[in-house]
Amino acid sequence: MLIRDVDLKFYTAKGYLAVAGGFVAIVLLTCLLGGLSNGGPVGVILGIFCVGGGGWLARKIARAISGDPLVSFPKMYGAIFAHPPIQINYRLDVDDYLTAICYDGEFLYIIEKNKIVSLKWSDVRQWDWAIITPQKQTTIGGSPGQAFQGFVNDSFANLAPTLKAMKNSGIRLTVKNLDHPQWFYNTGKDKNAEAVCRKWEEIFQQFNDGTLAIAR
Repeated sequence: MLIRDVDLKFYTAKGYLAVAGGFVAIVLLTCLLGGLSNGGPVGVILGIFCVGGGGWLARKIARAISGDPLVSFPKMYGAIFAHPPIQINYRLDVDDYLTAICYDGEFLYIIEKNKIVSLKWSDVRQWDWAIITPQKQTTIGGSPGQAFQGFVNDSFANLAPTLKAMKNSGIRLTVKNLDHPQWFYNTGKDKNAEAVCRKWEEIFQQFNDGTLAIAR
């Protein structure tokens, strides 16, 4: 087992600054052109947008400024893995770290929070996976105003459990290491998350029965 540090964090600060600057500029412009009474509703609408889609927009802007880490990562394979990957899945987790799981014909790798571990199969004590579905709050309003207020309240109330479910969905390995006994590949709630987990479940089963070769 070998654990190394890597720098695979996607920095989105510039994107969030651009979104925040655009938000303030639109509200100020609305106030200047239409008066303070128009600025408030526009601010509320933009606030709801920022909760629902601000992160997505910030990431798009950050990729335009700094480049897409999901595009540049394959160029790093030779420096990270002992052999070219045979099976690999990778994505950005909700904290914007690149997370990956890889099999290169000899070793199994997990990349998590700027650390990478290369594993023999004998290093792994157990594994499991889970795709978590969060409970969601839904408010039914009796008037357009109540319905809108309910939508706003639900958006904020559902944000935390949704993020928690995304953070905790994925493949977990328990390994023979005192300092870092658990490693996690975060699948999030992507539409193919369960398919990815079931694929790696089959790979692990084939490690067990010898169908796939791996260092032991």
